[in-house]
Amino acid sequence: MGRKPHLIADGLVYHAINRGNNRDAVFCAPSDYLAFLHALRQTKVCYPFRLFAYCLMTNHFHLVLQPDNGQSISRILQSLTVAHTWRFHTEHHTVGHVWQGRFRSPVIQQDEHLLTVLRYVEANPLRARMVSDLACYPWSSYIVHGLGRRDPLIDETAVWPPLAASEAARQALWRTWLHTPLTERELSAVRRSVTTGRPFGESAWVQATASLLGVDLSERRRGRPAKRVEK
Repeated sequence: MGRKPHLIADGLVYHAINRGNNRDAVFCAPSDYLAFLHALRQTKVCYPFRLFAYCLMTNHFHLVLQPDNGQSISRILQSLTVAHTWRFHTEHHTVGHVWQGRFRSPVIQQDEHLLTVLRYVEANPLRARMVSDLACYPWSSYIVHGLGRRDPLIDETAVWPPLAASEAARQALWRTWLHTPLTERELSAVRRSVTTGRPFGESAWVQATASLLGVDLSERRRGRPAKRVEK
């Protein structure tokens, strides 16, 4: 039996992730990253959404986004990955699957839980020990939130202005915050959400949102072990 389609429910924010087939690289050169960001811009025009954060890693991506009313997260991500697949095969003379299975996209409560996911996403290169300073990693939205650089792709989330009294203060706080590791509890909670599809938020909100979207919150029975989530 196939998976249930993602229902359209306006106003939700999603943490979307997909990785390369067999965990193979999907970004092999700077041109691949640039092409993906171009496809992201084109997708945003065709199927409007607000993008709050992104991080492109060697073999996977993270997006934090809010589809406009009436838009489908499935349609957005399908359009994006199909565009990248076509370009990847053309550029690298390959065939077959580029992406591993279906994307994952748990929803996020728009409070401190959203801030936790934003930190989780933008700190990926640091956790993976690819850089010691996130300012050195060009393929994420950290350059907007931590360095104040303009990126037309990124929209401001409602949880950003309350962080501090000025934009400069918010950026300084973000630089410190992102270079401070998430706690094991925070990491475990975000990874559990990604692995299971469980909404990420307070208990009452999780229950209500799961009911709205038809997400099963019951613990899965023993079987094949869950796949490891990328950093």
